[in-house]
Parts: sequence; C-alpha cells; structure tokens
Amino acid sequence: MILKILEKLGRKKIVLDRGPSHPEYDKAKPWMNRYYLIFRHRPKWFPFNILIHEMWDDDHGEGVHNHPFPFITIILRDGYFETLKSGRYWRPVGYIGFRSANTHHRIDIKPGTKPLTIFIAGPYGLRKGPRSEYGIDFKTKKWNKSFLN
Repeated sequence: MILKILEKLGRKKIVLDRGPSHPEYDKAKPWMNRYYLIFRHRPKWFPFNILIHEMWDDDHGEGVHNHPFPFITIILRDGYFETLKSGRYWRPVGYIGFRSANTHHRIDIKPGTKPLTIFIAGPYGLRKGPRSEYGIDFKTKKWNKSFLN
C-alpha cells in the first residue's frame, strides 16, 4: 500500500544494475525499486535520508562495493545473503545492519524473492579508499591483498 502511494507521488525510481559510465552499460537491466521517504535528491549537507529498497536481483558482477556514507539497513521481507570481508552471511527478516562507509559488501538474493529493506543513509564524505573491489574469489573466500590494506 505505502509503495503504491510513494509511486503515485513520484517517489519511486527503478535503479539499473550498472550506470552510464560502465563499459557494458548497453546490457543494463532493472535491479531494484528505490522509494524515497524523505529526499529524492538529498542535499550533501543534510545528514541522512530514508529509503525503501525492493531488490530484484543480486548485486552486479563478482566484486564488492561500499557506499559514500555509513548506513543502516533493516530487512522487512525475504532476507538475503551478504558477503563481507569475514565471510558470507544469511540476513533474515528483522535483521538490522550497521555499516561504515568503508565496509565493502555485496548482496545476493534467493531465486524467486524480492527482499524489501529500509535503508537509512548517513552523512556523505566519510568513505576513505576505493568504491569497489573486484579481486575476490567467492569460492575460496580469499581477498585481493589490496582489499585487506
């Protein structure tokens, strides 16, 4: 119900699995619905934003990423797998995760599910280092040495 109201108010965005700067942008496909509870375009000076994410697919590629801000995620529906430096973990409904802007992670969902989360984005400017890390071997869970530094 709330998602339909947000959509009618113009607070919904379909997010693609890769942006225009990606070399294979022509293969982009819908990845999640994002619903804006506060700002659709948050000013950099404002300390937080609250979003709802409805995920349709796994994070793109085989790497991990971080965000330009610390965040809190609260899983409302279905759950997902999250891969961190320390391993891969199942995150069930009701899970509350706190992540720094420097935490590299990736999300993978179970087939046939559409996890729904509340995503609270913290202040910008706290990330140090690169946005993504592609040197991970998910079979052995060994990380590229540059990721560990």
